[in-house]
Amino acid sequence: MTGNRKAGSGRNAPDPGAIPEVGGGRPHPVYGAKSGHARVRRESTGSPATWLLSASGEFDVDTIDCLRDALTAARKAHAERILLDLADVVFGDSTFLHELVRAHRGPSRLVLVGPLPGQLRRLFEMTGTYRLFHITLDGDGTPAPAPDAEPPTAVPPDASAVDPA
Repeated sequence: MTGNRKAGSGRNAPDPGAIPEVGGGRPHPVYGAKSGHARVRRESTGSPATWLLSASGEFDVDTIDCLRDALTAARKAHAERILLDLADVVFGDSTFLHELVRAHRGPSRLVLVGPLPGQLRRLFEMTGTYRLFHITLDGDGTPAPAPDAEPPTAVPPDASAVDPA
């Protein structure tokens, strides 16, 4: 037998470029960077109007395509809301920020889900874009505290019972 066929790659061998499937045979899209270490995975939300995208890795000019592809797919599917989980993003540069701003201005409502890694928080703070985005800690809409927000002061349960002496 001749050709480029590798040993052990028979009819049941998985296609290395295939999209992995979740239970029930439904595709579970994963958008991977052509180079570098970045990927975006679409998670199930139970609603076609809401897309949950979980990003991980390092996003820069060489890896941004996977995020752009995932956001474009959500817009083409007419998603009303895109939840973008950034908790596992270890690096994002101006290219990454530009893509987030572009998505924010799109027809779908973009919600960033954290907690935001320190590097991303600093990127948003330094560029003045922190307040541009709707950022939540768990995707339910509860906003994350702004970086310059003052922590609430602790008040004893019964302040009148505290003896100043």
